[in-house]
Amino acid sequence: MIYNLSVILIFGQELELLKPIIGITCDYDWEAKIFKLHSGYVEGISRAGGLPLIIPPISACAVSESISNILSQIQALLLTGGQDVHPRYFGEEPHTAIGRVNPQRDELELPLCLAAVQAGMPVLGICRGIQLINVALGGDIYQDLKTQFEGRDLICHSQSAPTWTEFHKISIHEGSRLHHIFGVNQVYTNSFHHQAVRTLAPGLEFAASAADGVIEAVESKSHSFLVGVQWHPERMLEDSHMLGLFKAFVEAAGVQKT
Repeated sequence: MIYNLSVILIFGQELELLKPIIGITCDYDWEAKIFKLHSGYVEGISRAGGLPLIIPPISACAVSESISNILSQIQALLLTGGQDVHPRYFGEEPHTAIGRVNPQRDELELPLCLAAVQAGMPVLGICRGIQLINVALGGDIYQDLKTQFEGRDLICHSQSAPTWTEFHKISIHEGSRLHHIFGVNQVYTNSFHHQAVRTLAPGLEFAASAADGVIEAVESKSHSFLVGVQWHPERMLEDSHMLGLFKAFVEAAGVQKT
């Protein structure tokens, strides 16, 4: 059952929550039977002024009836990092270098993302999330950059340094929403991925890229807030640019709430 969190009942009075509610997808370890979520996602939303609501994967039979209920409780959707999106969702067989997939997450998050976008709800995708947005809207991804990317000399996109460490530079497209949020042409990000957006879905535009040409951010100018980033800003919240991304997202959710 999903409860209405738009009000809190205290001493018989309904007090409306002033903070926008942000739905956050989480990971599922089917072997240990536990749900998992890095605390940075919750902290980022909280520090930006939002109220986090964690959305765990659910059984496939309950997905269709649950999506509308989930969306009715939130003002924005945050799609988090995790395992590879199964290639069947963009018409391919698994590559020999594909990583671990998570059927439970795919079965919920792909239709949930599509429904949120169609409803005009603010959506932010992080790492797996940017790839999932692109696949949900009709694009595809590299299943493995090292073996499939045919651009310039590929830089390292999977750091061994601590997760909060700046690793490689990205260039931000002038005129993009991301450029407006960051206010600069280049920033350094962390990097933990072996896949990336390949063919952009209809309606999406690239917003940032690495030195080798790998797409690092996408967005839609026709949507209230639809942004995907390939790095992990939730691990770099002491960086004003990264926290600023969460603030812009929550601000868009606040507009949605009103």
